[in-house]
Amino acid sequence: MSKDLFSQSLRLSYISRVLREIFNLWNYSEIFLPTVESFDESLRDGLKMIYNDRVYLMKPDITSQLLFNLKVPSRHRFFYISEVLRGSISGRWQAGVEFIGGESPHLYVEVLSILLTILDVLNLNEVFVDLGSLKLWEDAVKDIKEYASVVFEALRKRNFGMIEELPIDHDKKDELWELFNFRGRKGPYEKLNEVLEALDDKRVFIDLGTIRFYPYYDDLIFEVYSPKLGRPIGGGGEYRVGAMKACGFALDLNALTQLVEPKFEDGRVKLSGNVASVYREARKFVLQGKGVIVDT
Repeated sequence: MSKDLFSQSLRLSYISRVLREIFNLWNYSEIFLPTVESFDESLRDGLKMIYNDRVYLMKPDITSQLLFNLKVPSRHRFFYISEVLRGSISGRWQAGVEFIGGESPHLYVEVLSILLTILDVLNLNEVFVDLGSLKLWEDAVKDIKEYASVVFEALRKRNFGMIEELPIDHDKKDELWELFNFRGRKGPYEKLNEVLEALDDKRVFIDLGTIRFYPYYDDLIFEVYSPKLGRPIGGGGEYRVGAMKACGFALDLNALTQLVEPKFEDGRVKLSGNVASVYREARKFVLQGKGVIVDT
């Protein structure tokens, strides 16, 4: 968190309140996961710690933690707002949704529609969403499996030069180049085209060079970014919970605080008077769902 703790908290509070309202309107229930989990290879990120000679993870990646705790797969719509640690004591606040048990293409379109609703409500007009596919790349490297790790590292670094240096034929390099650089409104993969057409939003593109490196992702992935920032402000993708399909995303709330100016509407009832009567009156207004400000 920034040095100005209270100013940053005010911004995080505003964004979190807006997001909770949106998630609730979309019929998603908030989930509260443990701060500390027993260490497991399936858990991602988090801060490793030892207590009573046992290894634990503090504040791991939420999706992997959800999968770790969801022993019996069933249909769920969850949202969360939580801090996540990535190997150090410095964390980032995230907000996200997980839709478990949906059907294609409704699953992807619903999750991305929630994301676009957030951009609309927060007036983030210059924020864009890029859709990609893991399966396209897995298919592309099937005949060069010995170089697959280099190809995916080149994707992660956005450095095609690493692929150019591989001892593979020019036709394969041309094929990878086309995937690496493809960006548009209609691509070679009908699944992405179907999602893009259903969303019908000019902020969403197919970008086949977009890859997210979490092992639970299955195929469709996406990133959220703003030209004003030098890093993604969120992302997500599809995965599986047993035999069920799932899809979710996480937004970096610390990044959003750099793009969103809080708006506080002064619609609260202002009250003053002696301590007994003013707080009785305040309780009545609150029970009616009206905000109050008590002048002390």
